[in-house]
Amino acid sequence: MPHVADPSNIAALQTLDPAPALLRRISGELSDHFRPDLPLRLSRAPGRLDVMGGIADYTGSLVCEATLDCAAAVAVQTRQDRQVHVISLNLKDDNSGFAAAFPLQSLAEPIDSQRRDLAAKDNRWAGYLAGCLAMLHDQKLLDLNHPEFRGVNIAVLSTVPPGAGVSSSAAIEVATMINLCHHFDVTLEPLQLAALCQQVENRVVGAPCGIMDQVSSCLGEAGSLLRMLCQPHTLQPPLKLPQGVCAVGINSRVKHSVAGGAYGRTRCAAFMAHRMILEKMRDMGRAAGKELLADPMNGYLANLDPDDYKRYFRPDLPETMLGADFLRRYERTIDQATQVRPDEQYPVQHAADHHVLEARRVKNFVSFVQAAHDLPPSPQRRHLLDKAGHLMYASHISYTRDAMLGADECDLLVDLVRRRESRGLYGAKITGGGGGGTVAVLCDQTDSASAAIDEIMREYHQATGHQPQAFTGTSPGAWHLGTKIIRPGGSHAA
Repeated sequence: MPHVADPSNIAALQTLDPAPALLRRISGELSDHFRPDLPLRLSRAPGRLDVMGGIADYTGSLVCEATLDCAAAVAVQTRQDRQVHVISLNLKDDNSGFAAAFPLQSLAEPIDSQRRDLAAKDNRWAGYLAGCLAMLHDQKLLDLNHPEFRGVNIAVLSTVPPGAGVSSSAAIEVATMINLCHHFDVTLEPLQLAALCQQVENRVVGAPCGIMDQVSSCLGEAGSLLRMLCQPHTLQPPLKLPQGVCAVGINSRVKHSVAGGAYGRTRCAAFMAHRMILEKMRDMGRAAGKELLADPMNGYLANLDPDDYKRYFRPDLPETMLGADFLRRYERTIDQATQVRPDEQYPVQHAADHHVLEARRVKNFVSFVQAAHDLPPSPQRRHLLDKAGHLMYASHISYTRDAMLGADECDLLVDLVRRRESRGLYGAKITGGGGGGTVAVLCDQTDSASAAIDEIMREYHQATGHQPQAFTGTSPGAWHLGTKIIRPGGSHAA
């Protein structure tokens, strides 16, 4: 069987691991799915490291994200029938069910019915891939019911570790969505593409994530932090780190899940707090003879002044609240990704504390890093970076005490970083959805700092038995790379 393409002849893709490996494995292992005489399209999207902001994206905070060198690669090839076949080589390596097939007409069904179908068939993973095609139909960007529309094969190989808090799902969604858009000549702006990927995760897969992961994987730049105000997604200029300073990640190897109960409970509690605070604002307005017709927070807790929050609103928020009691009084929240469960106890005050105060911490973090960027190495620059790092420590503590998404192993990693501040380590925090996963570290790019990271990983392994993993590389987002058509014989084109 001839090769689909020889990756050694594709100079433009030599740095896009795992793309070359995906091509090799398609030709060697997936010849029953991919035809060697037809071109295929290749895409690649990186994982991301949440340096500051984390779960506060869904309450409108500013976030700061780095793109990693681990990534998801996706290949798409036209079929001659009206079937969509999706293949995960990662699942194949795990000896799990790695292939699923869907008639085009099933992907044209309402999204809610597709979500139920995926859950029933125990191939929820396929929703990250096939769900992109379904979402393009849902948004009327493609007509899957058109009789001349042909199906596709979609294969993915990812080096972004799942459950590590570095957005393995977003990398797959973004790599798939940009590939399908180019394959079917669908024109989207990058933020539109990221928003569709978020909808795949929220509505098809059923994970209540914000949008920062998808935007970062799509638009992140190598060597700087993507900066976005999540209202809903307003990009700001990239945050340049001072020369000789970088952000690295240490994977605790304790898996987290955005689809897990703790993340959804905290998110739901934050929106419950938003609704209660809004009602208090309306009561205050009526008492002053004014009727509030709009939300002064514009729908986002991040817009609430922390001092006003502490003085006027926090004292009236319950520490916990039964969902049934909330629904009886307020009926619902404005969040479309979660539902208040009547029998669930929600940490309303704690969730509000984290989200309101985290928004201010991120703003101050950016200010300190920007001020340090303009200075040469000096005690003053070190002082500014120390202040930025201590905001990361404060964020980490809040993840545990207020967001209730901490993990003992991540606490240990952060503590090990704190003990080595004199070695060029400025701060550390648990990332993304919390509950395990990866710790982000702000540090110098020096031999001393690198040796300190190695020591941390060895000490962590000795204490926990988990073998940690370091994320030290960076790479551009999918939008900057685009896609490549790989033709039979190894030629390629944009």
